[in-house]
Amino acid sequence: QLWEISSGELLLSVLFDVGIMAVTLDLAEYHMFCGGMDGSIFQVDLCAWPVQRDRTFQTERENGKVFKGHRNQVTCLSVSTDGSLLLSGSHDETVRLWDIQSKQCLKTMNHKGPITNAFIVLAPANMFNPDGKPSVPLPKFSRHLHGTESNDEQGSEGVTLRLGLHQQESGESYLEKAEKMYSQMYSTREKNLVGDQEHLTIQVSELEEEVSTLRKINKNLFDFS
Repeated sequence: QLWEISSGELLLSVLFDVGIMAVTLDLAEYHMFCGGMDGSIFQVDLCAWPVQRDRTFQTERENGKVFKGHRNQVTCLSVSTDGSLLLSGSHDETVRLWDIQSKQCLKTMNHKGPITNAFIVLAPANMFNPDGKPSVPLPKFSRHLHGTESNDEQGSEGVTLRLGLHQQESGESYLEKAEKMYSQMYSTREKNLVGDQEHLTIQVSELEEEVSTLRKINKNLFDFS
C-alpha cells in the first residue's frame, strides 16, 4: 500500500500472489520494487495508465517486470541515484546487483549468512584516491581561536572555523579580549568581596541580636505557661 504522508490518503494498493518482505521506490517515484518471500522482485509502474487505486500484480501477465535469481526471501532493496541499478539482499546469503532496464543480474556477491540489510550509497571522495587523507568536519576547539597553523599542510581537506576572521589584521584577537575581560572581572570581584565582608559582618551582628531577643521572649512565654 502507498500512502500520502500529509493527508494520510491511500493512493495505491497492490495485491501480490506471494508475501512481500521489502519495498523501495526510485528517486523519481516512477517505479516501486517489492521483494517477495519466494525470491522474486516485482516492479510496479506507479504512473501506468489507466490509474487504478486497487491493482493485482499477475506474474504471468507481467513477466517482463519480475527480477528472478534469488532462491530465498528478499529482505532489502535499494535503487541507485540515477535509477538504473537495483540492489537486493536475500536469505539465500547473496547480494545481487540488477540492471533495471533489462532485468539482468550484473553481479552476485556471496556471503556466509542471511542478508538482513544492504543499500547503495555515494562513494566518498577519498575512496579512489590513495594519497587522500580523511577529512575532519571541524578541528578541536582550541584551533578555532588560534587559527589553522596545523592545517597548512598540502592536501589537507578539513573545514576550519575562524572567529572574527575579517578582524584579524587590526585590533585585538578574541583570545586577547577574553583575557582582558577575565582580568577586569577578577579585579572587580576582589573589590566586591571586601565590601561584601563588611556588609556580612554587620548582618551577622544584627541577626545575633535578633536571636538573643527571640530567646528571651521564648523563655518568658515558657515561664508564664
